[in-house]
Amino acid sequence: MGDKEGQRRVLLKTLEVLEKAKKPGEVWHLPFIWPEEPKNTDWHPPEMSPLIKFYLEEIRQARKSQ
Repeated sequence: MGDKEGQRRVLLKTLEVLEKAKKPGEVWHLPFIWPEEPKNTDWHPPEMSPLIKFYLEEIRQARKSQ
């Protein structure tokens, strides 16, 4: 969160893949490394989105059935 330049690079590379991919389902491994340990990330916004709030109970039920 807050890494505008990093987000821009990822977006541009993603658009390049969309432009150059030859067939559906094609996999490209992009050259980006997450800048911190996953357990230390702080990427969730401080408040839950309205869509997530609306479907929260369904999400919880789906997780239980996995």
